[in-house]
Amino acid sequence: MSVRTAARAVTAFLALLAFGIALPAAAPALTFKVDNQSGRAANSVFVTVAGSAAGYDVPGMANDVPVPLSSIPAQTVTINKLVSGRIYISYGAGVGVSVPFNSPTRFDWAELTVTPSSSDVANLTAVDQFGIGMRLQTFNSGGSQLGEVGSANSDTVFDAMQDIPGGPAATLKDSGGNILRVLSPNQTQAYPELDQYVKSMSGKKVSLDTAFYGTPFTTSSYSGTFQSDGSIVLTGSSNPPGVAPSSISIAGSQLIGDIYSGGNTPNNLSGAIYRDLLAGFSTGLWGGKYGNSALSFCTDPITNSQGSWCPQGFNKPAFGDARSSLSSFPTCEQYAAVINKYSDSYGNPYSDASKKVTVGLDQPGTGGNVSTLQLTILPDQGSAQPVESGNSNCGAASSPPKTTVKFSFYKKAVLKGNSAKAGKLKCSKACGTIKVIAKKGKQKVAQSKYKATGKTPYLKMKANSKGKKLLRKKHHFKIKVSVWVHPAGSSQVSKSHSMKFKK
Repeated sequence: MSVRTAARAVTAFLALLAFGIALPAAAPALTFKVDNQSGRAANSVFVTVAGSAAGYDVPGMANDVPVPLSSIPAQTVTINKLVSGRIYISYGAGVGVSVPFNSPTRFDWAELTVTPSSSDVANLTAVDQFGIGMRLQTFNSGGSQLGEVGSANSDTVFDAMQDIPGGPAATLKDSGGNILRVLSPNQTQAYPELDQYVKSMSGKKVSLDTAFYGTPFTTSSYSGTFQSDGSIVLTGSSNPPGVAPSSISIAGSQLIGDIYSGGNTPNNLSGAIYRDLLAGFSTGLWGGKYGNSALSFCTDPITNSQGSWCPQGFNKPAFGDARSSLSSFPTCEQYAAVINKYSDSYGNPYSDASKKVTVGLDQPGTGGNVSTLQLTILPDQGSAQPVESGNSNCGAASSPPKTTVKFSFYKKAVLKGNSAKAGKLKCSKACGTIKVIAKKGKQKVAQSKYKATGKTPYLKMKANSKGKKLLRKKHHFKIKVSVWVHPAGSSQVSKSHSMKFKK
């Protein structure tokens, strides 16, 4: 700008002020509000706002310094800028970004970035732990709700975690036995590895069509067949060519170890391809009802001259919804499956592929309508639910309960016609197939085999010719009765008993 042009601009600005003409207002900041429905007093609930030092502008709140909610006027703060932000909620004491997961303080947090930009978002996360049920909602300047993500009440999630392998061992409690948090597979080795699931893919071919949103935008098509140990060699090509190796070899042990953590996925095309392979196992998609082509895992695949890919990731219903039936081993990451069912939050690094887990923070200054972000702290008990639930049933199929069998033998079996009763059974379910054999010494004198649909059948046997002949001579004699019972779905049980056989 020339000196003359600048002078004219200053003159015009002063003239506007002189005539009292209003100037365009600065872009409004984001209002952040805490709605405390926890049932705890505001002075025992702490709030911590934290973000990168170069991207932090939250008036009245020092970076990474906890304060009681009661000290925040109207439980509302203004966020001008917050990059890589976290807002911690804790009970009884304040926490910061360095809080350890074995802390005796119960806490949880939401994540957000305010630059401001139309791409700014906020989300809940359980990638490391689940500690407090919360909800995020966005509103415009008129108070109308624009977006929402949330979770069920804490006790609902805690209870569900106790029913999965590793969940009880991953649960941390205070000295009074109250649950503080349930750790994720990222923070504990309590959860069983998914090695059986991976190895069950032996001999099966998978296809991956992956997009990498770098510069330049790149697509790729790779495929491979799993070996018995879970290893696989993916071969294929990219467009533009040469962005990833034509052959990517992955050891089974590495693959199994990386499913929970999402490890070994650098920010390049090779990393994106491996990420998609891991995500298919974490969410139960490989070997499921959609087949083994990654393009079938999304609702809106794109195929054009650039290549093929899923523009919104793997967004078909995952976890239990991806399985045709239960297997004898878990076929998904069960911690993430529980989070997927009871919360609109990240349960693992891939959660945004299978459901909506963010709310947009597109503010008026960037062309959007969001003026307020509200975080609601939910009570531990209640009927709260996420916006979108899911099916977490992708664990191992439960073994049917064994049928219990109790034997009750008589002192004597009296022959009436050709049959005699040696006793009675009491089964917890239908007794199933029953076999009875009576012997005098080594001679078989009576037997029968029949199926009982009831729970309390008699032990019946028919005398054979030898048995009838002996009874005609002696009228009674000692026998040994052996019984085998084989209920449907349970193991066979047997028992023997000595008694008199009488005519």
